[in-house]
Amino acid sequence: METMKKEFLTVEKFNVISDVFSQAITGELIGMSNFASLAETIEDPNEKMEAVEHANSERMHAKAFMAYAKERGFKININLNGQYWGNVRKQFLSYAHKFDFIACLIIQEVMLETFAISMYTDVGNALGGEAGRLFLRIAEEEREHLEHSSEFLRNELIEDPNAFINKFEEIHFNCMTILSEFSASTDISGHCGVCSGSCMKLSLHHIGLDIVTIRGNALALYAQALDEIGIPGEKSIVWIARLPA
Repeated sequence: METMKKEFLTVEKFNVISDVFSQAITGELIGMSNFASLAETIEDPNEKMEAVEHANSERMHAKAFMAYAKERGFKININLNGQYWGNVRKQFLSYAHKFDFIACLIIQEVMLETFAISMYTDVGNALGGEAGRLFLRIAEEEREHLEHSSEFLRNELIEDPNAFINKFEEIHFNCMTILSEFSASTDISGHCGVCSGSCMKLSLHHIGLDIVTIRGNALALYAQALDEIGIPGEKSIVWIARLPA
């Protein structure tokens, strides 16, 4: 039986699922915009085209979420200038304007993708059915982006370890602080501007989730990604521990 197709949704469940889709769509559109901006930092024609392809991949993810939400009649709110998504975009653009390809790659392909992979996996497993498979499929596609970038970033670290680690630390606290506030138990910086009513984090239990577990899983995958790139564990542990909770 299709869990989402056949199951009667209470008002509470309908609202929280609507907000989950709103966040996913907004995040994918931010990713699309970031990859489009990333293309402007690249001189190599093949790599530039690859960035455009990735932008289109994020666009297709957004379209898939939007199509499913429309079919089910969910209440969708897209806000690229919201408190958290808007600030992540501003951080990305601050590096894109300096043509800092490595910084842009770290933000989009490591930080945003680890959160997307982890959160989509948790949501997919919780929702089940067609909706669950949609989230899980997109999570796997995002994982391919992460794996592709990790190999490139490992080589950058090998070339100049100190410079790379210092750059990564700066970006970590500029961008991961925002994602950490976004995933905190309460809205540290105020309402996200995407959820239709009050913060959906207070209602996740209606779909069998809780923000503490979701956040923990996302940060665990982020730590694993840093380890894969080659960031020393004694540094990454401290960086993550210093993030707002």
